[in-house]
Amino acid sequence: MHRLNRQELNTGETLPAAYGTNRIVLLPQTPHALFTYWEITPGLTATKQKEYGPAWTAAPVLLRVRNADLGTATDIQITAAADSWHIPVSNADCLYYVELGRLLPGNCFIPLVTSNIVRTPRDSISSVIDPRWKMFAFWQHKFYRRMQQGLSSYLPPLQKRD
Repeated sequence: MHRLNRQELNTGETLPAAYGTNRIVLLPQTPHALFTYWEITPGLTATKQKEYGPAWTAAPVLLRVRNADLGTATDIQITAAADSWHIPVSNADCLYYVELGRLLPGNCFIPLVTSNIVRTPRDSISSVIDPRWKMFAFWQHKFYRRMQQGLSSYLPPLQKRD
């Protein structure tokens, strides 16, 4: 087997700061938190500035968080320089997606990119009980019974040394 040499691994190359694609990625973190990151190319920004004029630059940048299960949307105003965001959500076990865009005068939301759809995890124990998997009865195990009597009764007796 070929053994890797550190000189081969570190060739002085670095990851690029941007990949030149317009995209936003959404990831579930916990039942009540999402994380998103994105890249918007200068070309798309220039196109939108030409199309909407000075109103585009003055408009606030928003993340529109959409709950696909409930049909609701929440707007989060973010800084224009941001390229990622942690998003708190109130409903667990729901489908979410995010749109990044600007809110023009007259409440006109113009999305730049739309994310993938994710489901947040449940925040409770599953209601599905599989009969092939038996639940362990802790109260029947001798270790559990001894622990109820007190830790000192569980400890083994000291051994005599000669």
